[in-house]
Amino acid sequence: MAANYFHYGEKEIAFLTKADRRLAAVIAKVGRVKRQVIPDLFTALVHSIVGQQISTKTHETVWQKMQARLERITPETVCSISLDELQAVGISGRKAAYIQEAAHKILSGEFDIHSLTDMTDAEVCAALTKLNGIGVWSAEMLMLFSMQRPDVLSFGDAAIQRGLRMIYHHKKIDRLQFEKYRRRFSPHGSVASLYLWAVAGGAVEGLTDIAQQEPDKRGAKPSDVIHIQRYHAPCGDLLLGAYGDKLCLCNWVNGMHSENVNRRLHRDLQANYRESASEVIQYAAAQLDEYFAGKRTMFDVPLLFTGTDFQKRVWQQLLEIPYGATVSYAGQAMHLGLPRAVRAVANANGANAISIFAPCHRVVGSDNSLTGYGGGLAAKKYLLELEQHYCQQK
Repeated sequence: MAANYFHYGEKEIAFLTKADRRLAAVIAKVGRVKRQVIPDLFTALVHSIVGQQISTKTHETVWQKMQARLERITPETVCSISLDELQAVGISGRKAAYIQEAAHKILSGEFDIHSLTDMTDAEVCAALTKLNGIGVWSAEMLMLFSMQRPDVLSFGDAAIQRGLRMIYHHKKIDRLQFEKYRRRFSPHGSVASLYLWAVAGGAVEGLTDIAQQEPDKRGAKPSDVIHIQRYHAPCGDLLLGAYGDKLCLCNWVNGMHSENVNRRLHRDLQANYRESASEVIQYAAAQLDEYFAGKRTMFDVPLLFTGTDFQKRVWQQLLEIPYGATVSYAGQAMHLGLPRAVRAVANANGANAISIFAPCHRVVGSDNSLTGYGGGLAAKKYLLELEQHYCQQK
């Protein structure tokens, strides 16, 4: 079967070339970009879920096994086999459940996948993210690489941000800067995305990422790597990061403290993010699968905390809070022998880079209210209710 590629032509090239001279230079050097698409949206959805938290090579291998097992990947064929059979192609139980749940919803009419064609981008994103296993980023990638929507530029895509930093020599891309470029490239943001990905992958010699070259206060340059992968939790997307043989990051992608956490890790570890597979991340993702399925109440992933000595004391104490239980910030301060340091303890919890594994969601207000949480109060409520639900079943 002939491969399908994202379709664009002279109209899009002419617009982007006129809109931005730096992008015009990139387009001239790179030439036409060929990125494969999967026209069938359900097949693309399954392909997206299969590829979560694994390397590109592993993804290709597992995908080939799934195609061989099912021949045609449709809601009907997915529902014709058991979860165990689906998992046997090389995917986790969580992924198999997500895929079959989506297939059942489509067959029952609960989710009308064909209606997406007539929706706006915002409506498509809202509809897709109601499916378990599909976050905002996954929805955006499905819009681009299946539906071929013309104006998709993803703020949550690390490679898109890297490409912008490299072309425009920014140390970082905040939301305000991103929106400036999104408006500049619109209505052909999808084609701009293709070239930003190409730049991030090294397609243009001489362009470097300033964020990776920036010396720290001591004059040293980062030379090590923090391997990162996304994890799609039922209550939001997490970014998992591994440094060496330890997990140093499990942070909410759209969390209120994510930029501060990222800066601290880059500074303290003198390392830069790289989207790549890691045994530690795979191990952590597997344990998160079990946690969300109610099959794990304790973790044994090796953790690496980066921060001040006081912050590390607070984070270590989080590991002592039992599954399904909560403590107050005042109670945590008392436990640390610092009864007057309630505010400092609360701030340290807010700076925690390893959510769930170091369970700061189990710390609540003195009146048991759900106070601030990096992943948002809805995520905190979800995690506490999940733990309490499974505690009641035991």
